[in-house]
Amino acid sequence: MSRALRIGTLVGIFILIFAALIFSSVKPPDVTGELWNENMTLGDPSTATRHYIVYTDLMCPYCNYYAKLVQENESDLLVYLTEHKIAYEVRVTDMLYEGSGVELSRPAAEGAYCAAREGKFWEFYHAAVSELFSVYYDKGIGNSKTAPMITDMTRDFWYDLGKSVGVGETFKTCYKNSESVAEIEKNTEKASASALGLPSFAFNKFTTSGFDPTWDWSVVKQMYDAGL
Repeated sequence: MSRALRIGTLVGIFILIFAALIFSSVKPPDVTGELWNENMTLGDPSTATRHYIVYTDLMCPYCNYYAKLVQENESDLLVYLTEHKIAYEVRVTDMLYEGSGVELSRPAAEGAYCAAREGKFWEFYHAAVSELFSVYYDKGIGNSKTAPMITDMTRDFWYDLGKSVGVGETFKTCYKNSESVAEIEKNTEKASASALGLPSFAFNKFTTSGFDPTWDWSVVKQMYDAGL
């Protein structure tokens, strides 16, 4: 092979490698995992290149401190999701019912799943967090491991919450007949194999767990940024 041909071959190889590096650098990362429930997801899954997952239990106070902070900054979150093409999914479980015997964990999850069937998950979820703070947490009840436990909550708490956000007959039948239990049990089992604790976060490739009630939105943004 002549010197000129060798040089031409090397140049061609270099160009191919350089082009491959360019195209690989702009290729968006794959969305990690399938959505469990599109009705529990914010953002546009059809265009998302990142999948952010939050594992929660509505009877977990630290989960709800995180949820309250997100709720207070929802407009910023929606902009962030759009800018970074993120599908943001809340995966509701009854892990506390399964692991700690917290009885109301299951009907809380039932309410969320039954509301999701009607496309009312986010209304239910926001109302649930607000009501828990108003009725219990702000009074020092059930808001930490050392606080007095919630003892007067009944199954009707979640049913009435659903009605307060305008659910229809689908929710009422679903909730009264516990139609979502099988799905909750399946998802909780899957979550238990993936989640690091409660709350647990899988922001693309970044995973962590736990939430301190003293944290502010800047800390949450740092967590989100770690998944980009």
